[in-house]
Amino acid sequence: MNRGAAHAYLQQLRNAELPVFAEITTGTENRPVHRHQGYFELLAVFAGACRLVVGGGEYFIKKGDVLVIKGGLEHRIEDACQLKAGILHYQIGRIAGWAQELPKSPGSWRFFTEGSFAGKPPEFREGFHLSPSGLQYLEWLVDRVIDEGKKKDRDSLAKIKAYFLALAAFIAGQEKRLDLNAAVRTRAGDLQLREVVKYITEHYAEPIKVSQLAEMTYLSPRHFTRIFKEYFQTTPMNFITNCRLQRARLLLAEKNCSITQVANESGFSDSNYFARQFKKAFGVSPSEYRVRLKENSAGPV
Repeated sequence: MNRGAAHAYLQQLRNAELPVFAEITTGTENRPVHRHQGYFELLAVFAGACRLVVGGGEYFIKKGDVLVIKGGLEHRIEDACQLKAGILHYQIGRIAGWAQELPKSPGSWRFFTEGSFAGKPPEFREGFHLSPSGLQYLEWLVDRVIDEGKKKDRDSLAKIKAYFLALAAFIAGQEKRLDLNAAVRTRAGDLQLREVVKYITEHYAEPIKVSQLAEMTYLSPRHFTRIFKEYFQTTPMNFITNCRLQRARLLLAEKNCSITQVANESGFSDSNYFARQFKKAFGVSPSEYRVRLKENSAGPV
């Protein structure tokens, strides 16, 4: 679903006044700064990784991490790498009484009603990191909420409520898995990953070697690659390639220059290699992508 279609879909759900609705974001699509007035946002990373910017803080989140962003709090997703995330929106006022219907009011209900960030500017407070089986169940619940939101019949709200309560009960049972480091704050002590990512995003158009990045973290290239992959679910070189491809998409949309020029300005020294990587990532060649952009005024495909 492209950005325009996704926005229209979310607006449609808000207009239907559903207290809970969900969406899935996938691939390498970043999400610009935005806020959801009146709706909290539960963000669950089903695959890949990204950088979440909330207020003045930046956080690396990866597969298995579950966070809640308060309604009205500005946030954005950057450096998405093979990302698949479930996003559950809910109106806190309309679901506040639902916890009373659970057999036992979950001790982690505060997670839903207060969110993962506190203070001004907001700083990360708490989140969950789920096992693969737990994450699979959570993804199934989010998919059910999406399906019921599309039906919009008289039984949909009751089913959405049931799935949301099942999700709340599940999270309540995960309290022992509460992970205060689920979102790794990007500070100098965190293997200097912030400096590495900053360097990549500023110099991706230049030749970059893994050994060069490893030196920034005082680790061997092999150890650095392992740690990097643990956080981002991708290798450093794939991360660099993703940055270059994102830049190429912008150039194809904004500049009327040759494919070879786009490749060079994006950091690809070989235009044929660039074309292969572009098609692998987006399903179309750079030239086909440019044609579709001109045909589709709604935005990037």
